[in-house]
Amino acid sequence: MTQEIVVIQLAALLIASSYDHSQPVIKWGGLIIAVGTVVSSIFGG
Repeated sequence: MTQEIVVIQLAALLIASSYDHSQPVIKWGGLIIAVGTVVSSIFGG
């Protein structure tokens, strides 16, 4: 459970740092990577 919490916190930091970026590739890429990482951490074990 601790590993999932750490991954979720890191994903939130990635979203926060990339979402206000002016280039949409960085903004949406960071969001997609963060969501994928959280999902794989929770369901992948």
